[in-house]
Amino acid sequence: VMSAGRPTWSSADTQIALQQDLRRAADEIIGDLRKSSSTQVSCPADGSVCASVLFNVSQGALSSGAVNWTNSSGSINYSLSGNQIIRSQGGAWRVAANNITSLGFVRLAATPRILTVTMTAQRSNQFGRTHSASLNASAFLRN
Repeated sequence: VMSAGRPTWSSADTQIALQQDLRRAADEIIGDLRKSSSTQVSCPADGSVCASVLFNVSQGALSSGAVNWTNSSGSINYSLSGNQIIRSQGGAWRVAANNITSLGFVRLAATPRILTVTMTAQRSNQFGRTHSASLNASAFLRN
């Protein structure tokens, strides 16, 4: 009886892990994007899907009161490399998520301050069954 339940348990465990990985990646990407502005994001507001996104985040206010978008560490970039989402800034980079099969960024002309991130992840469990999960998350860009 126990051996009959193992594949089911493994499938559920793999699916949950995929969903958690997607949520963690989305939280990180959305958190960074919320610090940016519609004028500071590389993905155009025309409905096209961008494979990566490059953007600046606010560094506070200048003495004039204007937002300071200049960061000595450089712009932030999220992109897909192999099956990993890579976060790079300046010369440094790190893996933000694994097992990712697709990543896309979209802004619409009607809502240019909203950037939607779409991700799909895929992983096989110990019994060879492949599982996939998708997630869409939106960031409201400031200013």
